[in-house]
Amino acid sequence: MLFSNYSLANLSFQNLDKTKFSVITCSEGDEIYSLFGHSALRINNPYENKDIVVNWGLFEFTNDQLKFGYDFAKGRLSYFMGIQRTANFLYEYQTTNRKVSEQILNLSNEKKQKLIDLLSINYKPENRKYRYEFFYDNCSSKIRDYLNAIFGSEIIWAKNSDANQLTFRQIINKNLEKKPWLGLGINLVLGSPIDKKADNHNLMFLPSYVEKILKETTIKSLDENQNLVQKTKTLFKSSKLISKSNPDISYIFWTMFLITIVLLILKLELAFKIWSSLTLFILGMLGFILMFMWFGTDHQATKYNFNLLWATPTHWLTIYILISKKASQLKSVFLITSLIIIFSTILFWFVIPQDFHYAIKPLILQTCIIYFYFYKKNKQQLNLNKTNDSV
Repeated sequence: MLFSNYSLANLSFQNLDKTKFSVITCSEGDEIYSLFGHSALRINNPYENKDIVVNWGLFEFTNDQLKFGYDFAKGRLSYFMGIQRTANFLYEYQTTNRKVSEQILNLSNEKKQKLIDLLSINYKPENRKYRYEFFYDNCSSKIRDYLNAIFGSEIIWAKNSDANQLTFRQIINKNLEKKPWLGLGINLVLGSPIDKKADNHNLMFLPSYVEKILKETTIKSLDENQNLVQKTKTLFKSSKLISKSNPDISYIFWTMFLITIVLLILKLELAFKIWSSLTLFILGMLGFILMFMWFGTDHQATKYNFNLLWATPTHWLTIYILISKKASQLKSVFLITSLIIIFSTILFWFVIPQDFHYAIKPLILQTCIIYFYFYKKNKQQLNLNKTNDSV
């Protein structure tokens, strides 16, 4: 997430006994960049008047908004580690009414110093930037990785019940239930790589999972294992009401499907052609976007996207065929081949190694009807031409 103003601080602490390290977990927000929450590391020593937050969720805005948007879309936007005063960090969440909780870690002075040393190396100008990967290298996974670095085999991560049970897509869909249109868009853009099940390690790409897993995680000890989290506190309690509604947007696509059927039943050929061209134009544009996200960006999660089976740039070629009045065998081959490919999405819905969004079924069926109609029309025209030629 973004904080445009941050304060630098000295990472050296004289009295480690009085220095507390804690993991900060911030709840989800309303903006796109905040929908999945945020994690950070707090270092607090009131005796030295040092209370800072180490934050890996920072990135820089530039005056060139076009370049910024292009870098973001291409997956080439660099994030960096920053240090803020805790008061400034919390202010951002208080103004947006988002809950902030804190888990104070049970660290020996040796582990504290080791963590400080690692953070100091990370904070060097040449090391601060990193290539953000939402599922594998983000603000939450950094917390996990640093704890692994200082504890090694001493840390016994608690296993969450969702480990190896849910895919990455199913996990993010939980956070998008209240924003169905955004959920649809994200599901369309993300390809099959996110349809593998997330193990316990990879669950911690989300702040909420980091918090839950840390709560039960222990550290090996000669006597008995100790809890990693010493104490949990709420730093800011949100007063935001949680909406329990889960709007269903599939009815819109079923309505579009019914419009297609009605136009066919009423034999409104011109209206059907216009409606079909508009549908194919939009789906063709979506196909170009999916192709760009697969081949034109560095995002790993947007590759191998099977939505291109039905949302394909070749729909624009189909529009040309609809406009063209001359029938041909080549048109028939193209239309029937396209129809088979599009319908295979429905036919092999549960076999294709990618979960499709539930709302797109009527849209795929609508597209199949359009292709079948114009295939039959082209075939009839060919047969009519043959009849006229024989006469």
